[in-house]
Amino acid sequence: MKQQFSIHTRGGLRTLLCSAAIFLSSIASGQNQSQVLVALTPSPMDPVIVTATRTPTKANDVLADNVYIGPEEIAQAGQTSLVELLQKQKGITISSYGTGGSNASVFLRGTTNNQTLVLIDGVRADDSFSGGANWSVIPLTIIDHIEVVFGPQSSLYGADAIGGVIQIFTKRGEGPPIVGASIGYGTYGTSISEASVSGSTQGAQKIRYALAASQTLSMGFNTIAPNNKDYLVPGGRTGYVQDSATGKLSQEWSRGQELGLQFLQSRLNNQLPGLDPQEFTFQQTQNQISQLGTYSLYSKNQMTDIWKSLLQISAQTNNGLNHSPQTPDGYGPYDSTLNQRQNTYTWQNDISLGTDILQVLAERRTQAVSSNQLDYNAAGPAYPMLGFSQTRNTNSSALIYQMKRDANLANFSIRNDSISGYGPQTTGAAAYGYFFTKEWRANLNYGTGFRAPTFNDLYYPGYGNPALMPEKSKNTEAGLHFEQAGANAHLVVFSNSISNLIQVSQFGCPVNTGYFGCASNVASAKITGLSLSGAKELTNFNFKGSFTQQNPVNEGTNSTLIKQAKQYGNLAAEYLYAKVTAGLGATFSGRRNDYQGESTGMGAYTIYNLYANYDLEKDLSLFARWNNVFNKDYQLSYGYNTPGSNFFAGIRYAMK
Repeated sequence: MKQQFSIHTRGGLRTLLCSAAIFLSSIASGQNQSQVLVALTPSPMDPVIVTATRTPTKANDVLADNVYIGPEEIAQAGQTSLVELLQKQKGITISSYGTGGSNASVFLRGTTNNQTLVLIDGVRADDSFSGGANWSVIPLTIIDHIEVVFGPQSSLYGADAIGGVIQIFTKRGEGPPIVGASIGYGTYGTSISEASVSGSTQGAQKIRYALAASQTLSMGFNTIAPNNKDYLVPGGRTGYVQDSATGKLSQEWSRGQELGLQFLQSRLNNQLPGLDPQEFTFQQTQNQISQLGTYSLYSKNQMTDIWKSLLQISAQTNNGLNHSPQTPDGYGPYDSTLNQRQNTYTWQNDISLGTDILQVLAERRTQAVSSNQLDYNAAGPAYPMLGFSQTRNTNSSALIYQMKRDANLANFSIRNDSISGYGPQTTGAAAYGYFFTKEWRANLNYGTGFRAPTFNDLYYPGYGNPALMPEKSKNTEAGLHFEQAGANAHLVVFSNSISNLIQVSQFGCPVNTGYFGCASNVASAKITGLSLSGAKELTNFNFKGSFTQQNPVNEGTNSTLIKQAKQYGNLAAEYLYAKVTAGLGATFSGRRNDYQGESTGMGAYTIYNLYANYDLEKDLSLFARWNNVFNKDYQLSYGYNTPGSNFFAGIRYAMK
């Protein structure tokens, strides 16, 4: 029997919905405020969100479910990695293979890592070979804020936005010069240092500037757990070094006319446990070097009183080098390379029609990849090197309409992406919201999305399948929201159906397929669930929290999707008094299965974190963070250790 959507809690669905109603009403009324324990960090209650509509929009007018991570929360992260920071947010779970330099994945509401689009200052940061973002190479220390938008956003951004979009914004200069710097040291021999300067000139021709740089060094720890099924011999420490820089420069040469450029460059050199491909035993440590660059040149122009134009040319480079030394058995040494480049040309036009906005978008994206890797499907005493190179072009156009009339909000969008190799893909979305009062709003959303097969899916020798179709999704969700100064609460119910899932299979493979099979459209999934979140400010306290109950099902096998938990969430509280800021947070997740099903089940976990900041004087402060306080032993990928109890402390100078 096909598995239907159900919510399993001790009290059942009725108890959970009743609890949600009590939670919403308690925040709204302000009664029994001491009983409302929700979680984490002060960020603006009503920030401006850009990602959900491609235009600056107040959060309480955004119809898509979203999360805003502000500069204060990022500053409190200590040696927390970017994926670990995202793990503490509503609707997000993660997977990693150990240290901050190891490969990691981010899952939005039950979808996979390569079903989420990642942008850095509007520039795609995805991996064209395998899909998704290379999270470990994206630095946290030079990020200003992050926006997360849930649900299919392909009608706004094209391919890969099935689960949603995560957009990372680096610092932007405004006002008098601001200089900042920090340095800290912690567990696993981890040191992090960063410095930044930003500001703008005065006058009619305003020049804005921002520049930041950071370095992270870590000796790491043994990432291989005793239950690891991939390797037979335990490994040693796997450390990493990350160097990053970002910058923005723009000039407003006339009112409403701005020309600017921006960039981010990051290099990660991390160690991986050595592996003999033939015997699957550890030999010597391998080195993996990843380099990510995003660059853009843009022109913002107020063409008429009602017409704004944005013309942007952007480029992304994402290169990797894996060095495997010679093993005692005589294999190697090997150097595997992955080189990729994306260029995107965007012209966005925003036309004001009273209180409404019509957007007309035209875009072209070119992709080129080349690689030189080991051929694990080849026979013989040693694996030969193989390589391939491919290109792909995507031409896109979209119409987006935003309506705001009294108590009514609505968004409509339609987009066509014509991709060389398998033709056009059309996606659309519609959302409607209604304000019952100034504070209470309900909304209903529907949207479609698609994920284009990666270059590995299509062309990798012995695995690729040129006959693949794109993954497609249909998502419906409804929400009830309460928002006022100092408090908000959100209840969202969602259902996302995904077809043509790309997985390894022997079905429909080309003749030259290797031993393990090929990429095939052999599965479908349905992810249904409910998320509850809220925040409250009370005198010297800030509270914030979230809980997600979901049922992510592989409909072909009637099993839970791998690495997906059915329940997860966060709780925490923060105290501010005089020169002291201190906080306590908890992150919890239910049981998950990994790639081999029940035999690789990973247990539920709850981890607790503490942080504190003390202002020595106006511009100088001490900070500390203690992650995994009780040294919880848990896994985010089967057979791989996660950080134990770890402490990080430092000093920060921030001109105020």
